[in-house]
Amino acid sequence: MQKQKEKHMKQKQLYVIPELLSSASVVKAAAVDKAAGIPLLHNTTVHIGTDADALTTACNNHDEGKVVLATNRSLLATIIVTVRLFLTLGRDILKPVLGYEYSQAFDVVGLIKTIAIPRTAEELLFVLQKFQAYFTAHPELEDESRNITAAQAEALHGQLLTALNNVNSQVGAVQTLAQLRDAAAEQMRKRIRGVIDEMMGALDPLDGRWLAFGFNMPGAQETPDVPENLRVTVIGPGTAASKWDASARADHYRIWMKIHGTNDDYVAVGSRAELDFTLENLPAGSTIDIAVSAVNDGGESQLSNAVTITTHA
Repeated sequence: MQKQKEKHMKQKQLYVIPELLSSASVVKAAAVDKAAGIPLLHNTTVHIGTDADALTTACNNHDEGKVVLATNRSLLATIIVTVRLFLTLGRDILKPVLGYEYSQAFDVVGLIKTIAIPRTAEELLFVLQKFQAYFTAHPELEDESRNITAAQAEALHGQLLTALNNVNSQVGAVQTLAQLRDAAAEQMRKRIRGVIDEMMGALDPLDGRWLAFGFNMPGAQETPDVPENLRVTVIGPGTAASKWDASARADHYRIWMKIHGTNDDYVAVGSRAELDFTLENLPAGSTIDIAVSAVNDGGESQLSNAVTITTHA
């Protein structure tokens, strides 16, 4: 098998906030533990701790803001249901006066071009105002036993407007909190890049202290790509042949097997430098998942996509 060109480890790109939070915590702890042996002059333990804590706080604030927003939206949805019921009952009370099907007579109560009760808060606010004005002008049509009155229309209008304003206000607050979180995240990424740059000048590329910070060792060989295009064929009783395509930077491959009903996870069953492997002594009449990983001095790839076979009974 032709040797692939060696590539050395690059550092992880911390784009996702949860990964960045985890890395910040590890770097903060490692900076405290290793500070004496690695003189970080521009990205000190204090700087790292301050930025890590700021990111944690910003993320917590954003999460709490989203919880408040979800609560406000739930309250808005509840009041919308109440308002729609009120308007439905009010409309039905007015049908003997305004008609049982839509006509322009319904425009006076805000039901324009249809007598269907609207669903959005903005539309409902408009209709509530019209109902309040109509019942104020025609108090004889109010149904106090069911609280279908001008006063109730006004009260519901106030509740709905407050709930809608609370949602809109919290949407803006969450957007601001997201901006603050993103700014803290970018500062933390900058801090981590600064730590890496300083460590590059202070440590050997294969120094194990890189790992204590959660970083890759720059001098280590990059792990291979995941093997692709795995093919597995049952060729006889208890025997299956497997083949796959070469992976970049692979020195050899490890073959994995999971027998349904027997193994909870994959078990390594062989290692091979070539691009094929024969699995033997497989249990008869079994369903088996086969996968392959690629290995070099830098580590091991993730497992390939599995191929499922069923052996002869």
